[in-house]
Amino acid sequence: MEVEFKQGWGWLVLAALTVSTIGDEITLLTLMFRAAENAPAYAVPVLLVAELLPGLIVAPYAGRLIDRADAARMLVVVSALQGVVIAFIAVYPLFTVAGAAFLSVLFTISGAATFALIPALSRVLGMTLVRANAFLEMVRSVGMLAGPVAGGVLVGWVGSRNALLADAASFGLLLLIVAASSLRRKPQRSEDDEGRTLLADYRPLLGNRRVMATTGALSLEVFATAIADVAFVFLVTETLGHGPTAFGALTALWAGGMLIGAALAERIIDHRIGVAAFGTAAIMGATMLLIGLFPIGLTIVAIAFIAGGGANSIHNVAVRTLLQSECPPADHGKVAAIYGAATRTAATGGYIAGGFFVPSDAPTAYVVGGLLGVGAGIMGWRMFNGRWSAA
Repeated sequence: MEVEFKQGWGWLVLAALTVSTIGDEITLLTLMFRAAENAPAYAVPVLLVAELLPGLIVAPYAGRLIDRADAARMLVVVSALQGVVIAFIAVYPLFTVAGAAFLSVLFTISGAATFALIPALSRVLGMTLVRANAFLEMVRSVGMLAGPVAGGVLVGWVGSRNALLADAASFGLLLLIVAASSLRRKPQRSEDDEGRTLLADYRPLLGNRRVMATTGALSLEVFATAIADVAFVFLVTETLGHGPTAFGALTALWAGGMLIGAALAERIIDHRIGVAAFGTAAIMGATMLLIGLFPIGLTIVAIAFIAGGGANSIHNVAVRTLLQSECPPADHGKVAAIYGAATRTAATGGYIAGGFFVPSDAPTAYVVGGLLGVGAGIMGWRMFNGRWSAA
């Protein structure tokens, strides 16, 4: 995989790629406000489906596109389209749901492009892949914490229309920085590539035991976490008997744990990438299990949230690094598509499953999620190392 780059622009491009996640958070939150304010009650779930389903459908094609084309140029084009679509729905609210569906496709493509560009950037900058992914996770954690706050402030201050226009401008800034850097990730293409079917393109990855073990086991972890996510608000309000202040404080503690985990990720992971990926999955499961078995006060839940957030952050860094290391650069777009589609599907299933436990039985949801999470970590590690059949 040939990489071209203008000297001195490395850190700026890496920062632009990571800071753009804050813009994504602002966009998603603003669209939620827009749907709630200007449409019937069913518009919010319709919007959530529109933000998820189209991206799932096109994920295999997006991954192949990134591996066959110049990922940096594709990111420039997609960023331009994202800015245009967001500006359009800012001016024409009637097209919010249709615009969200289009953005779902664009976010899938840009996510695969970013995944493929991070290893190239780490090599150009002379930094380890773990450090580059840890930097990405650090800013992503800040985005998860600051993005909704910034989005809420912007909507309340200037309205959803101007908030969306501001976010559209941020995508323009991203494309300018990537274009000006002359970053190029040119794939090594052969004549056989053009005639290959989609399944033939993905068959080597689907036959990679370690990649599929990682994807399968850690998608189960996402499913388990999603069950607990649904029960979270009811755990606070029904089980613990607290209100919005406690809910906000616990959310902040999780985000704070993620920031700590991102800061420590490189030191903890080192060369033990597999252990870190599956071990932190088991730790997240253990924190959910602790909450479910002992929901007796905010202190235990707060400690579990800090530990769980830290493990979550280290887990994200380790998983990205593991998948990027296990596959050749020519397959990075496709492996990003496989993992992204699998985890999104798992999250959707987890949200549905979590609904069976609420509002009155939130602790049971945490027990079920915790057992699944611990099992995902242990079973995934054994399959990853070939001790059990990946089938």
